[in-house]
Amino acid sequence: MTIEPPDAVPARVDTSQPLGQAVVAMFRGVQEELEGYPAGSVKIIIFGGIAVHLYTSHRVSVDVDAEVFHCDRSLSKQELIESLGATPESFIDPDTGRTLALNYDLSFNTTLGPLHEDYLDRAIQLEEFDENSPIHIMIAAPVDLAISKLGRATEQDIGDIEKLLRRGLILTTDLNRLALQAIDVYVGNKEPPRSILRNIISDYLETTDDEAPERHRPLD
Repeated sequence: MTIEPPDAVPARVDTSQPLGQAVVAMFRGVQEELEGYPAGSVKIIIFGGIAVHLYTSHRVSVDVDAEVFHCDRSLSKQELIESLGATPESFIDPDTGRTLALNYDLSFNTTLGPLHEDYLDRAIQLEEFDENSPIHIMIAAPVDLAISKLGRATEQDIGDIEKLLRRGLILTTDLNRLALQAIDVYVGNKEPPRSILRNIISDYLETTDDEAPERHRPLD
């Protein structure tokens, strides 16, 4: 049985890869359009495969799952979202050499899965959009990212959660506690995410020594 360290590995957001650079470029366009607006006029938080990639470089995603959680009254939130959806960013997948298009997912909604009420408090702000910028871009913390994936829980979602665990970015104790709190107030069938959570944690804790968690390796 694996024994977890007392603390999780500090989460680092890496935008140096082509996909990360495309994410920055997408929101740079909005930043330029908002020139002259007060700092923090627009605040966006990113979930999904993009967030997983920024933490782990685990896989490439072409959809930005994000929530505009604050928008200045003088701005139209709907027009802002439509503008993001209309301007895909191209980038080259280093693994295949193919040119891919990064798109803002207009259908993403944080109510599609459980989400802890304190998720914004744990989010990490992208350094490229500092406190003086009219737009602030946040990345959901690893534990909240994992919780949000318990609703749909595709094979890819489960793989993402396991990757975050193996990197030591989440402790099973924190994941279990916060996820159960989120599921308790989740509007939907609560048993599937609870069952998936139990299975993920059980499978992870049964990892053999030969399959030691990646937290023992240097981060990429």
